[in-house]
Amino acid sequence: MAPQRIGIGWQVGVPSGWGTYGVNLAVELARRNIDPEIFFAVPKPYLTEAQATLLTPHLARQPANLARFRNGKAQIDGPLLHALGDKLDLPDILAPLRGKPEFGVVFFESATIPPTNIEKTKRFAAIIAGSSWNAEVAKSQGVGHVRFCPQGVDLDVFTRAPRTGKFAGRFAVFSGGKLEYRKGQDLVVAAFKKFHSRYPDSVLVTAWHNPWPAAALSLGASAHVVSAPGVDPSGRLDVSGWLIANGVPADAFVDLGGLSNLETPAILNEVDIAVLPSRCEGGTNLVAMECMAVGLPVALSRNTGHLDLIQDDNCYALNLQIPIGQVAGRPDLEGWGESSIDEIVQTLERAYTDSRDRAARGDHAAAFMKDWSWPNQVGRLLDVVAEFT
Repeated sequence: MAPQRIGIGWQVGVPSGWGTYGVNLAVELARRNIDPEIFFAVPKPYLTEAQATLLTPHLARQPANLARFRNGKAQIDGPLLHALGDKLDLPDILAPLRGKPEFGVVFFESATIPPTNIEKTKRFAAIIAGSSWNAEVAKSQGVGHVRFCPQGVDLDVFTRAPRTGKFAGRFAVFSGGKLEYRKGQDLVVAAFKKFHSRYPDSVLVTAWHNPWPAAALSLGASAHVVSAPGVDPSGRLDVSGWLIANGVPADAFVDLGGLSNLETPAILNEVDIAVLPSRCEGGTNLVAMECMAVGLPVALSRNTGHLDLIQDDNCYALNLQIPIGQVAGRPDLEGWGESSIDEIVQTLERAYTDSRDRAARGDHAAAFMKDWSWPNQVGRLLDVVAEFT
């Protein structure tokens, strides 16, 4: 029997993977007549009209739920989902948030988990891992009650649409995700610079805005770029300046800046390929899933969370991976991989010269993602909840 309510213990609607997850989880619960108890939300979340209709009454209760939390009375009579941080950490400030039972949801990037955090997981009926890699790492370190349940994609929003010709006459290469070393944008820059020198009709289309600009400083550790990106007078990352400083001509890229989840499909339907060479993905990379859902062929690094997405014919797998953890002697980076710049260039050339194969991979990607809809994925999550209630 499905519960009457389920608590969501993270901020719903914030422009991030967690925020998107929270919105779609709440929407799908509401569709199933399960009350999503929302404790934290941004004032004006990005919602479609259909989402707003479903969530308005539940968001109206959020201020009262937040007041209960601040008064130390944040306990619900039903299951509660907690967002765990890297290394399975639950911030102390959220510890008073309680449910019956409780579940920890995690998309972690560190392959080592402190023993104290492993002990704290006993609070939860189960740990819900956002990738097979996360589940395997957690189990290998003694967390036995783990269930793999990846996030979904909104197939009503991320769907194919006719091109308007925004990049007509250009071979458009898309790359998205918040700008940081882990996401591998330095590899994209180095590879695209080489590719563009051979194919000057190419253009790099970036959606690399990071609401936490300090995270982009991690790119200073890369040998593939001259420096980390700076910040412009408005406090936003200067992606354009960074690309030019690294040798990408000003007429060879389009910096989209901050792009909301609802604005993204219009861009994805205008480009020819996406390149996402992440060194690590704790989850299954929402940007990659969205690209695949609209039938856009994607070059994906064969490591960590991407492994759940890669099949022989539904993407371009970047198979050459330098094992960063082994090379650096860092157990916390075990499973991380660095893609070959030459292989990225070769993949772009292959996509450029063989449009039939490119289209077929896009078709297979869209077909693959049909099973990753939010209704399906939330259904799988509810199966886990039912297992422990």
